Amino acid sequence: MDKKEIQSIIQEAVEKEIPASEIALWQTVKASLVEKQHQQGVKMNTNKSRGVSRLAYATLAVAVLLTLAFFTPQGRAFAQQVFHFFTRADKDRYPLQEWQKTPPAQTSSESPFKYSVQEAESLAGYDVLSPVEVPFGMFFVGASYDEKYHIVAQAFGQSAEYIELSLWQQPLEHYQLCGDISQLCDNMLGGNLAGNSADIQTVQIGDLTGEYVEGVWNLTDNGPVWEPTPFLKTLRWKNDTMIFELIGGIDQTRDDLVKLAESIR
Repeated sequence: MDKKEIQSIIQEAVEKEIPASEIALWQTVKASLVEKQHQQGVKMNTNKSRGVSRLAYATLAVAVLLTLAFFTPQGRAFAQQVFHFFTRADKDRYPLQEWQKTPPAQTSSESPFKYSVQEAESLAGYDVLSPVEVPFGMFFVGASYDEKYHIVAQAFGQSAEYIELSLWQQPLEHYQLCGDISQLCDNMLGGNLAGNSADIQTVQIGDLTGEYVEGVWNLTDNGPVWEPTPFLKTLRWKNDTMIFELIGGIDQTRDDLVKLAESIR
């Protein structure tokens, strides 16, 4: 297969995914490379010109592949899969951790979900998204804002004392993991460690890819123990600017959470 045939195949692939009327990548990149070759060609001998030609063609092929990676649905889906929302621990049971031996700081008895969505949005300084419709029998309890991690959480349920569903969101620029089990995690979206036996499932949320897991770390007197209980179900995903987490209980299925995630606006 010669150079012209390869160029034709790549151009057809680009045109198929991204019509020329929408993005003139091929012409722009080619014109730039031709100009560079023209400026350098008069100073090079025949062998060097051939080397530059091969380098230019390789650069062009890489540019096209990068375009396919960032602008096509297939490429975006692949990029989503590179991001891991949960990390599998090397075991399901750990000895008592140092941070467990320290009594937790006294917290206020006041519910943290004391804001409206508009108030939380004003505090956070970014758009807060909500489900278009919550499950039957649930109501919006309130929203909270974590100034340290820039996280807005919304609670839904029958009352403030009986929360059945929560939605968390955080700008990706502030997203940071807590580390391993030996570190206390006060960042809700940073605690992505799941037990070794956890069934971490990849799910599709519209054209975005997320991960779903059932279970929770039970902090016993002998140390953290992973329990794959269906009483706590977590779905995580992200878009270009935010990471999201939906936490449901026994009454929500994986498909229920995915449907809710797809309805968030």
